[in-house]
Amino acid sequence: MNKILIAAAAVLAITGSAFAGSDNYGSNGPNQPAAAVDQSYTASTKTSEPAAQTPAQGSDRNLFGR
Repeated sequence: MNKILIAAAAVLAITGSAFAGSDNYGSNGPNQPAAAVDQSYTASTKTSEPAAQTPAQGSDRNLFGR
C-alpha cells in the first residue's frame, strides 16, 4: 500500500513539473496570429508544361529506334 502511494505521489510530482516547464501549456495559444502563406510563383513552377515535349512511344516492337 505504501509503495502505491509513493509511486502515485512521484507520478503526480513528475507530471506537475513537466507541465510547469512547458512553453505550450497554459499559454495564450488560441489567440496567436495565423502564419502568412506565400502565394508567389517560383521561377521553376510558373509554367506547368515540361521543357521539351516528346511524343509518346507506340506499342509496336520498335523499341530500339530503327
